[in-house]
Amino acid sequence: MSTLTHECVQAVSAEMRFGIMDLYAAYSAALDEGRYKDWADCFTTHAEYRLTTKENHDRGLPIAIIYCDGKGMIDDRAFTTTETTISQPRALRHIVSGISVRADGDGYRVGADFLILQTMLDRMTEVVMSGRYIDRVVVDGDRLLFESRVCVTDTLLYPTSVVAPV
Repeated sequence: MSTLTHECVQAVSAEMRFGIMDLYAAYSAALDEGRYKDWADCFTTHAEYRLTTKENHDRGLPIAIIYCDGKGMIDDRAFTTTETTISQPRALRHIVSGISVRADGDGYRVGADFLILQTMLDRMTEVVMSGRYIDRVVVDGDRLLFESRVCVTDTLLYPTSVVAPV
């Protein structure tokens, strides 16, 4: 049986793929459980985090709904989301699928689809957002961390209540 490979794509070990999947699971669980400090700990010191629309991303426009340049801004987003946000109680559920991984120098280019569901006490569960994560993941010591995370929403319309990371 032959294995299909592409000359330009380096093979990524199963161990590394599972490690990256664990990073994605820890990231989603931290957000779903409101553990924003743990969310921030998924990033490197010089990480970039952006939430943007598909239209802006496709046009190469730097405009973002949420933009954090460096761990300090990411930590600040975690703090303000935890300490200063006043909103009706809700449960969030991040569904991540279609994770693709390819080696890229000293890190990995990773993409995945996401769907965020929200349940409020007085409403049926609703889709809040769908889109694609476009990431760069690196090994930092003994951990895998996001060096860059761009969350690209599928629509121009998004809830005005988006204060929490995606």
